[in-house]
Amino acid sequence: MVVFLRQWCIPYVLQVYSTIPLTENIIAMFHHDFNIGSFAQFGDPSGVALINNRTDFYNMSHLAIRQHLDAENLEDGFILLDETAASHAVWFVPTTEDSYFYTQSATSYGHPPVAYPGENFTLWRTHILTQDLPPAYNLFISGDIFFDDFLPGGDIRTRAHPYDPHDPQDEPFTEGRDYATEEGAEGFCGMAQINANSPEVMHTSDPHVTRHLPFHPPPGAVALTREAAWLAGLKSGYDGVEEWSSWGDRPPQPGDVVGLSANYDWDSPRWPPPGEAGEFPGPTGEIPRAKGIGRHPQIASSQQCVRRKLRRPGLASPSARISRRYMWCRGFIAANPTPRFDPGQGKDTDECRKEAERIFKIGERKMITTLGLVGPLLFGISDGYLDSVHSFLHELFQNSACSV
Repeated sequence: MVVFLRQWCIPYVLQVYSTIPLTENIIAMFHHDFNIGSFAQFGDPSGVALINNRTDFYNMSHLAIRQHLDAENLEDGFILLDETAASHAVWFVPTTEDSYFYTQSATSYGHPPVAYPGENFTLWRTHILTQDLPPAYNLFISGDIFFDDFLPGGDIRTRAHPYDPHDPQDEPFTEGRDYATEEGAEGFCGMAQINANSPEVMHTSDPHVTRHLPFHPPPGAVALTREAAWLAGLKSGYDGVEEWSSWGDRPPQPGDVVGLSANYDWDSPRWPPPGEAGEFPGPTGEIPRAKGIGRHPQIASSQQCVRRKLRRPGLASPSARISRRYMWCRGFIAANPTPRFDPGQGKDTDECRKEAERIFKIGERKMITTLGLVGPLLFGISDGYLDSVHSFLHELFQNSACSV
């Protein structure tokens, strides 16, 4: 049986407020569009949005709401609904710290924002189509794009006119994609992370397949059989080279549990229509350890995983401050391994431990959990190597305030 693993590990949570009375139609429209952008129909959304019906925020300015939330120690960015919600658009308001940063950056490039009397600082905000918000937020927190990419006038460094915090932004930002279609979601909807038993997968050493896999071509590759893929609502190895995952030169043996990735089959009756939230089809408890020499699901590559926001002075920007990547590892957070963190180098346990301590720099207690993109696929990891890393992480988190 194909067992689904959490793709996003911990979905980010965005709080939603409103400056107008909420109606059932507005709430339903918002959830429908947000579900499309977060690909909730597959039961493993990139993020969730929680609507707070704060009547005290009705008819209040966006700046005043930002200041009220800051006073309540609710400093994260948030979504705002207003009269434009009926046109499938929302506002995203970043942190006050981010607004100060963007003001300083724009000023340093000779394009200071418009200042209004009586406002303590310039509030940066963007008007965006609801369907575009989840994928745009993913890119923003991963550091792949900057906040000004969502604004009229574009890049802070080359703006033709200064940013105006009172600009109604009548044309909300959009990538122009239809995320409710497989074509429009290409590059944004992650692959399913799964475990499968050996009879459900096929194996090949064909270089026409293996040369397309990450890093140096592995000795072999595995993918779901056509029947197993159909039952799971996924694509099989017959649907393209992108459906194959790295493996060794021998096929999986009877009793092996194989960890691999597969694209969702958008035409499968298993999944509800885009805009509806599906149920996660896999286990929510501890993930069983895979046998054989494939990927260990505890460190399986996924499209998004836990990210920790580093608030340290001297880093280039809010996007840069959150550009370090982290992976989920047996319930712990681990810094995203780099190619030099490679078990194939033959390090002994002590060397592995030193390498882990150097790369897994996560001892800071001021790190705040959020979400972002994950990095490379780890292939052929030995049990001894994993155990040394897990031991280090366990000791680190036993003596740290960091937790999930």
